[in-house]
Amino acid sequence: MYSTRLAGVELEDPLIIASGIIPDVPEYMSRVCKQYKPSAITTKTFTLHPLEPHGPPTLIRVGDGCYMNAIGLGNPGIGELKPMGCKLFVSVGGSSKDEIVRTASLANDLAEIIEINVSSPNRRSYGADMAQQVKEIVRDVKGVTTKPVFVKLGPWDNVQDLAGKALEGGADGLTLINTLKGMKVNVISAKPILSYGTGGISGRCIHPLAVRVIHDVYKEYSPEIIGIGGVFSAEDALELMEVGAKVVGVGTLIIDQGLEAFETLRRDFHRLVQEMGINLTEVIGSAVKK
Repeated sequence: MYSTRLAGVELEDPLIIASGIIPDVPEYMSRVCKQYKPSAITTKTFTLHPLEPHGPPTLIRVGDGCYMNAIGLGNPGIGELKPMGCKLFVSVGGSSKDEIVRTASLANDLAEIIEINVSSPNRRSYGADMAQQVKEIVRDVKGVTTKPVFVKLGPWDNVQDLAGKALEGGADGLTLINTLKGMKVNVISAKPILSYGTGGISGRCIHPLAVRVIHDVYKEYSPEIIGIGGVFSAEDALELMEVGAKVVGVGTLIIDQGLEAFETLRRDFHRLVQEMGINLTEVIGSAVKK
């Protein structure tokens, strides 16, 4: 196993399950922890109070290994968070700074890392709509938690500026990248297919975008980064590490092929690293010229 340390948190290997993939059902999450033993699971985003998801359809396939979703941060509220049997990176969100801070405070005891979601494109007044307050949000969250704080950002033109503000606010690291806002229309009805209209594009089709964003942010700030975006192979994971990611989140692969594919990816990754004879510490950021 190739263990790593992320913001002081010990992980058995650098591959984790990304947010939004494992349903927020305690019994199911516990079963995943026991059977697949991921280094960590990032929870779906929790808010202070329960939030109803958008109506169906909320997930559609838009290409080979590419999906678009608009669940809308539906969740049972932070009060339903329970111990799961593996390390939890708890994603928190809200429609105001105070809500995010209160949610983070309640997540503190069960989280290894708090991940602030200010980048979801799928609910008005939440996620991406809170991004401009990121510095103040991070500062206040740091005041109520003893755990490392990461900020999840989307692939926007101003991502470097927002990354800088998050780090100025005291963020211990960044999660890059969230989904890219898109739309798919039914040509017969001339109406959007997703009930929300727009949705977040994930999977293979955003992998090069993730590579570029992580590269640019790492080149500018050298922060600790959880890299996410279309990781379907060991080579994809290593590529994100070479442009600056210390840990890699796997998401759409699991939606597309199931949790067994995550196990296969981990085995392939360990085999690749062994065959290449590389030191993962030296790999991080090795493709970035400063």
